[in-house]
Amino acid sequence: MRGRALMLLAAVAGIATACEDSTDPPITYSATLLGANERPTAVTTSATGTFTATLGENDILTYNVTFTGLTSNSNNAHIHGPILATGNAAAGVLINFNDPNNGRTITLGATSGTGSGTIDLKVGPTATISSDSLKVLLNNAKLYVNVHSVNFGGGEILGIITRQ
Repeated sequence: MRGRALMLLAAVAGIATACEDSTDPPITYSATLLGANERPTAVTTSATGTFTATLGENDILTYNVTFTGLTSNSNNAHIHGPILATGNAAAGVLINFNDPNNGRTITLGATSGTGSGTIDLKVGPTATISSDSLKVLLNNAKLYVNVHSVNFGGGEILGIITRQ
């Protein structure tokens, strides 16, 4: 009996270890924001920006955005998608970076700034797209980050999010 109990305990420990080892590593994403990337028409600006994100445990996407040198104050910043097959038309807003109630903030009203936050992909971060669809779009470079300014209401700098 004692031998069976030890074997059962060893089996349980092995299963627990296997479960711990099966955790997927985080997935990282990035984008370089430039006026030349704007859709449907490029913008002439010296402004630049970056977007970095990590998709970790429990489908939580943690991100950071920076931008500098806008020609006028920022007034919006979003993730847009899905990018259309032609690739040159603007896509709809999926995630607003100015959403403190959901853990997302961005500098507005300035020509340079930062943003950060989390997006819980399990709960479907938007009414227009499911969490599974959002992950597919993220993994296939079908989403972009856009920082809008007073001078360029449609967006001054844009970067396509790519998986690293």
